[in-house]
Amino acid sequence: MNERRADATAVTHDLAGREITVADDAGDLLVGRLHVAAADRDGEGDADRDDERLRIAEVSLSTEGGGVAATLTVENAGEEPVRVGDVTAAFDTAFGPDARVYRHGYQSWTPTGTLPVGERFPTENPDNAPMMNDLAASTDDRVSSYLTGVVEGDRGVTAGFLEHDRFCTRFEVDDDADGVATLRAVCPLEGTRLAAGERLELPPLWVDADRDIREGLAALADRVGERMDARVPETAPTGWCSWYHYFTDVTEADVRENLAELREWGIPVDVVQVDDGYMEAFGDWRSIADGFEDMSAVADDIATAGYRPGLWLAPFYVEAGADLYADHPEWFVAEPTDAGSDGPGTPVDGGFRAGSELYGLDTTHPEVLEWLRETVSTVVDDWGFTYLKLDFLFAAALPGERYDPEATRIEAYRRGVEAIAEAAGDDAFLLGCGAPMAPSVGLFDAMRVGPDTDPTWETPGESGSQPGLKNAVRNTLTRNVLHRRWWLNDPDCQLVRDTSELTAAEREAFAALVAATGGVNVFSDRLAEIGSAGRRLLERTIPPATGGEVVGLGEERFPSQVVCDRPGDGATTVALFNWADEPSTVRFDAREHDGGAGPDRVVWDGLSGSVVDGPVVERELPPHGAAVFAVVSADDGDLLGDAATLTGGSDRASRATLGDETLAAAVDGEPVTFALDGE
Repeated sequence: MNERRADATAVTHDLAGREITVADDAGDLLVGRLHVAAADRDGEGDADRDDERLRIAEVSLSTEGGGVAATLTVENAGEEPVRVGDVTAAFDTAFGPDARVYRHGYQSWTPTGTLPVGERFPTENPDNAPMMNDLAASTDDRVSSYLTGVVEGDRGVTAGFLEHDRFCTRFEVDDDADGVATLRAVCPLEGTRLAAGERLELPPLWVDADRDIREGLAALADRVGERMDARVPETAPTGWCSWYHYFTDVTEADVRENLAELREWGIPVDVVQVDDGYMEAFGDWRSIADGFEDMSAVADDIATAGYRPGLWLAPFYVEAGADLYADHPEWFVAEPTDAGSDGPGTPVDGGFRAGSELYGLDTTHPEVLEWLRETVSTVVDDWGFTYLKLDFLFAAALPGERYDPEATRIEAYRRGVEAIAEAAGDDAFLLGCGAPMAPSVGLFDAMRVGPDTDPTWETPGESGSQPGLKNAVRNTLTRNVLHRRWWLNDPDCQLVRDTSELTAAEREAFAALVAATGGVNVFSDRLAEIGSAGRRLLERTIPPATGGEVVGLGEERFPSQVVCDRPGDGATTVALFNWADEPSTVRFDAREHDGGAGPDRVVWDGLSGSVVDGPVVERELPPHGAAVFAVVSADDGDLLGDAATLTGGSDRASRATLGDETLAAAVDGEPVTFALDGE
């Protein structure tokens, strides 16, 4: 028997009995048994059968990040090679009917959040399932990929694997209205071959029973980021993207029109990004569609105007009608073929989009890797785009047969991204989207963390992965702990034009969320259609705060409070939200923040741009609305901070003087006067 303790978290294991237990000071939380299964790489026989040659040879316990990590070593004790399937720690739990489970999605768009036991996110449409789900998992609606958490009352546990560069780990949660019956931590080895006597050390399984879910997940994300060399740029990009107005109908003239508008407006953004629509087909990235003539000229114009040229592409995804598909049928992740078959196998179903079947490139194939390098070199070196939004990346991680039969799907995926990064060079900014999340750490500067925003709140009857601001909001909140730990989070684009289906309250709420959480901040309307109120709203989200803390992750499906620091004055901004479909009243108590309001401190309303009576402010919010408050210095009529931003999230402003109807400030050393009505 071996035990390791970190504060209130205690982990014990009995190697002979293959048992492992997680406890806190009140007693056992998880009581489990370890199991290793054999697999047949050829797809014949039982893929999860027992094999007496396979055993858990060692379980090493260590403390890190305030939790306990258990590292299992699997051994082939036989005299012949054997292939290994799933290695599982199956735990009975102490969590009952009042428990909630944090379920983390497989890729960028997959729903993530904390749900009561027995509840599930809606089942994916079969056409979308290959995109959204981990197809290797047999229980899609009960899976939490890479990490999870369970809480009930004042007891809880957070768990996750610490390394994700080889295996697509998951947690299977067997729960119903009575509680969590079983929690299985699964490391799928996908038929990894072990020679006689060979040992394999698995990614450590980390657990914490001493903190709430948010704190536990943050500590776990820190450890994963450190082990996998996370790329975290100092500042988050801001910019304009063509997608949500023009979609695939964008033209070169449209880009130039908005570029001219952007320069005339003068909003301080970094990037102008051309999205889907410039190419003829998914896969034929260098075949330019009607409406574009010279991509290098477009990039030159963007750069000359003072912005970084950005381009969207889905490098691993190929549609059935593309020339690439017809020319290279052997380049794709394929269904198993019969022994002795000469031709390429049938490509694995990669989903259906815009009237076409799509398939995933086999990124273990040397010719595919060379094609990726050539394509990206054309985009970056010849055309001049150095900000790359890489989409539908899950396609390289689809389960199936590959050129390299020994590569796992995550190894294949990372080889593909590494080839792209090599061709793009160190100065390129890489934004991932539609990507397996944890396996992408260390490869990207920023990552989409939710579904597309879309110019509507939600589409009734759709699953939690589909486009709609509601789904984007949920994942932005529930994956906030990854921001600046794994990369910069990308919540997707703000849409502020009056002609969309979004209400003014919804536009304001998402602006406040983007500003307070501090991730990538891009807008995507035709600039000529953005009115003065929309422009003012966008201006006040730039720059966003460095990062904010989401409150209530373990209690709410849609957490309703975000707290962020104000670099301008050292105070705190609190964003309060009503995500319900009916009006609701929120309450801000200044006494809980920065010493409360008094003669030398006032409550600042970030959305209205005015001082309001405190110390307690109650505000009725419309459906999907927001309020933003801060307690700021007002000694002798002086305010410190930046009234030009929603959150005070910049250090551009020095001390400012509060008048009857104006706020006079110095911003970047220049005098600026703001009306207190927000105009």
